[in-house]
Amino acid sequence: MVKMTPAMTVPAARRDTTLRRFPLRRHRLPVAGGTLSIVAPAAGPWLHSGGFSARAARGEEPPYWADVWPASVALARWSCRRRDLCGKKVLDLGCGLGVAGAAAAFVGAQVTFADREAQALAFATFNGRHNGRDPTQVVAVPHDWFLATLPGPFDLLLLADVTYRPVHHAPVLRQVLAGLGHEGIALHCDPFRREADGFLALARSRLAMRTFNVDCCFADQRVPVRIAALATSEAALSAWLGARAGAQAS
Repeated sequence: MVKMTPAMTVPAARRDTTLRRFPLRRHRLPVAGGTLSIVAPAAGPWLHSGGFSARAARGEEPPYWADVWPASVALARWSCRRRDLCGKKVLDLGCGLGVAGAAAAFVGAQVTFADREAQALAFATFNGRHNGRDPTQVVAVPHDWFLATLPGPFDLLLLADVTYRPVHHAPVLRQVLAGLGHEGIALHCDPFRREADGFLALARSRLAMRTFNVDCCFADQRVPVRIAALATSEAALSAWLGARAGAQAS
């Protein structure tokens, strides 16, 4: 594989038929072992065009997928500190730009990006393939967790700030339960949102769980986040956490 240098990332993104519809910028994200190069839409008039304002007026989701969120950065750095993800099957659920999944690809994992927004999947696929060791090990799946679950098993599920509304809690947990293998782990990260407390309580009733409170440094800010590790058993959870290469994400 010929690795694309970061300076080439935005010009390459402009050759993508979906990404070039947006003004683009690149985020440099230091992680263990190097730097991720994440292409994202730049802020601008597009936020008020392309039907986004009409969607907001109907009570639908704003384009949250277009931002780099601290929770995704924290999971990206957590993933890059591990030394055992190469070849593992990873699901980045509600992936947005794919920051967390791109980090897993960076260390050699087989990554599936899942989101219901087609534009998000286009950005996530680009970021995963241009940061990953092997572009052929990155796939994208249109997915609405209200309608279906993706079959597992996955070795690792990444949930970066996806439970900010209570209506999401039950379907996200269904996907976690459907996707986890006996030795798999789900990592849920959020910036201590009150709304996410309900999801964690629901998850604790069905799964083994441990939480870690850490600080995520990104864009000249330090944001406290919590990472909840979920598994089907205490034994699986202890084994995975015992093998991690560092318990802190920053």
